[in-house]
Amino acid sequence: MGGRESADVVRERQLRWRADNPEAWRRMRSGQKRRYYQRTQNNNRCKGKRWTPVEDTKITAADRPTDRKLSKKLGRSVQAIQQRRSSLP
Repeated sequence: MGGRESADVVRERQLRWRADNPEAWRRMRSGQKRRYYQRTQNNNRCKGKRWTPVEDTKITAADRPTDRKLSKKLGRSVQAIQQRRSSLP
């Protein structure tokens, strides 16, 4: 395929690097998680406000959009949406 590596070869190389450099991998991974959570907590226009039944319906609907899109629409963070969904019956 024109010099391309297969996904398996790339994955093996990544795992080898991870095993050889555990401290560097841990720093890289914690940085990735930190950036992800900063991105998911940005939208907090409704922070402290109670959830409405309409919002509950939107976050539990079978054909709902992604949590990022819901976050922009509802004015809540992605993490708040995920926590609320897990606490609903």
